[in-house]
Amino acid sequence: MGKLHASLFGERSDVEFIGVTDIDLDRCRQLCDSYGGKPFTDVKEMVQAGAEIVFVTVPNTKHKPIILDGLREGALVFSEKPFVTSLKDADEIMTELGGRKDRLYLGFNRRFAPVYAKAKDYINQGFEVHSGNIIMNDGDMLTPPWVVNTEMTGGFLYDTTIHMFDMVRYLVGEVAEVRCIAQQCRYPLQDNFSIVFTTNKGQSVVMSTNGHASWAWPSERIQLWGDHATIVTEELDRVTHCGSRQSTLDATDVKNLERNRKWGYAQMHEDFLGAVKAKRPFSITADDAYRSVLITEACYESAQAGGKTIQI
Repeated sequence: MGKLHASLFGERSDVEFIGVTDIDLDRCRQLCDSYGGKPFTDVKEMVQAGAEIVFVTVPNTKHKPIILDGLREGALVFSEKPFVTSLKDADEIMTELGGRKDRLYLGFNRRFAPVYAKAKDYINQGFEVHSGNIIMNDGDMLTPPWVVNTEMTGGFLYDTTIHMFDMVRYLVGEVAEVRCIAQQCRYPLQDNFSIVFTTNKGQSVVMSTNGHASWAWPSERIQLWGDHATIVTEELDRVTHCGSRQSTLDATDVKNLERNRKWGYAQMHEDFLGAVKAKRPFSITADDAYRSVLITEACYESAQAGGKTIQI
């Protein structure tokens, strides 16, 4: 992800790439050879050298100290998802922020992916969601090999599935309660989850997510139901809408769109850096980051209790 973000900086004339910090200085040098900038020993040194924004792209469980160093040095922080991997760490960062919502932005790129942006447009135009069904599966958890290492990822739900937790909030509504059943099926961690979300408005969303599904298409899908109406997304390739009592379908296919735009990375950069430049509020806030951790921990708590309903 560090390379991806660095490549996107190179497409802008209003961004100066200062450099990289990593525990592996050779890796820093290699990235700087490709994208510019210079290697730094730590975030403090990098900010003191002039960096105004810190992009955090280290493994999931290593986010907290990097985020805190960036904030304490006075930089704005863009953090890849997940925010952090425990409520304790989330609380510590929220305390450091002190209510400021213009200092931290979270990399939920799917909000900007065309299929999900289009689904949001349908909702904004009057599609009232009553219920939904989501799948978010990995075909395997062997590549890269650290995916099964919870000391790096924080657990299966923190790695990719957390994107869909954000999508429930973004497309349907604020989550009020969670029920979750989990199993360990093929890997040395819980790798199979069945989840029911209930929103503050009483909408229900059922979600299945696992790490052993095969790569049959689609491995990522959202289906939302309204008043005799449906929205369906298939991977990041296609979104279909059937309006109330319509007999025809509206379909948008972006399968051949350039990857960084299809996945929303380029648009996310435009949104974040545009907000910084214009000094406007971030569209993805620290509150969004915090809620994603709260939901993830509620799922694990419910699973540990055999599917008990957890209020959020």
